[in-house]
Amino acid sequence: MKLIEVYASEVRKRTNIPVFARDVERVLSALFVTSDFWEVVRYSMVSLPAVASIIDLLKREDWVGYQGENIVLTEKGKREAERLGIYPYRRYTCDRCNGRTVTIDGFKDIYEDFLKIQEDRPEALHRYDQGYVTPETTMARVALADMRGDLRGKEIIVLGDDDLVGLALALTRLPKRVVVIDIDKRILDFENRIKNERGLEILDLKRVDLRDPLPDDLLGKFDVFFTDPAETLPGFKAFAYRGIATLKGAGCAGYIGLTHVETSLSKWRDIQRFIVEAGLVITDIINEFNEYVNWPYYRSTRGWELNPVKSDPKGIWYVSALYRVETVGEFQRWNEPLAEDIYEDEESSTT
Repeated sequence: MKLIEVYASEVRKRTNIPVFARDVERVLSALFVTSDFWEVVRYSMVSLPAVASIIDLLKREDWVGYQGENIVLTEKGKREAERLGIYPYRRYTCDRCNGRTVTIDGFKDIYEDFLKIQEDRPEALHRYDQGYVTPETTMARVALADMRGDLRGKEIIVLGDDDLVGLALALTRLPKRVVVIDIDKRILDFENRIKNERGLEILDLKRVDLRDPLPDDLLGKFDVFFTDPAETLPGFKAFAYRGIATLKGAGCAGYIGLTHVETSLSKWRDIQRFIVEAGLVITDIINEFNEYVNWPYYRSTRGWELNPVKSDPKGIWYVSALYRVETVGEFQRWNEPLAEDIYEDEESSTT
């Protein structure tokens, strides 16, 4: 067994996270080009708790060292990585669309308006595991939905809206109806104020706890849903499965955010299996589509506790892929109560 496989096995036992030799390789590749913990998490696409454990093990083996807030490969680490055929991480992201495959040029005026509106939005709350994306990300979701035929004349529901996607959709005045459901009254009150100020009659707002079954008047009524689920398996059910339950029938779509920061590829596989077994197909996975603003409570999170050098993020590091899913023929509507913890598991880092 290769040494790197031994390291992966030890991390699996430490963390109860499915970590493999390839994950250790990804962390080492990232460390060739950055000494910033948060960037290592982003570039490696390995869940944060696993990255922290891998780095701790590499430190013990003298493959890395700590220099203040920096995590650096030692000469031994570089030599061993090169011997194993591990190369520096390379990045070739499109400067025009930032890798999203769409631009927001067609919504420039609405984006400028949205940019001003969101300045006094409610701040993210730790107790709801909130963290919102950049305004450009929100508008890019709108643009992608329009390109896929999921915007104009459609009935759309947003399950959890700290990103203000429902508001951005309504500002275009292109959907037939937009319904936002959220547990956080602050978000609903904020969007309701803008609705009244701008005359956004297509926007409806409802307070709902997604751990509870959705009311009957939301089931089977929508063409499209948007959600950023909590990234435990019960959390995915609470958000994405309930989103699927709101869809009318075949040819309806859902947009779901999913990270590598809190979700291993093994969990991605489980989630993809859930989607397919529910009767949907995954039409798009756009990596790093969603870029998140650093939330104010990050020093109170598990991610901060696990960061071995306790460095503050210097830029955007928490990103997620955007999944587009579509119903094909008959599909399952799941709308059962959830008693499980939807916010925390072994891979959680924002709780």
